[in-house]
Amino acid sequence: MVNILCIDNSKTIRRIVKDCVLDLKYEFYEAENGQKGIELANSISDLKMIIVDWNMPGMSGKETLRALRDNKLLNDSLILALIRFENKEEVIESLDMGANMYMLKPFSVNKLQEKIEEMIKNAG
Repeated sequence: MVNILCIDNSKTIRRIVKDCVLDLKYEFYEAENGQKGIELANSISDLKMIIVDWNMPGMSGKETLRALRDNKLLNDSLILALIRFENKEEVIESLDMGANMYMLKPFSVNKLQEKIEEMIKNAG
């Protein structure tokens, strides 16, 4: 089973991601902030992918990504950063910090599903 965690402060975005993930027949987990996301990530065995919002209050996506990549248990997890369209410079920063891929918001459900499938397929 493929386990996917979405960390995003927006309930709407988490619901959209959940619909995409469940439609692909994967297991879905969610957290509304970075701290809860990191705690949850540590409790999910074989976590394949983490989808992280870059612009979150409190613990930012940048801080969350850094903490995820510093965690040896989560090193093999794929990370997809969700970044607002107007912040394209953050794309480079997210990739430099260890995100495997990014997606600009707003995004379509179909594009998100394609991105998830592509990342999982390419990871082997």
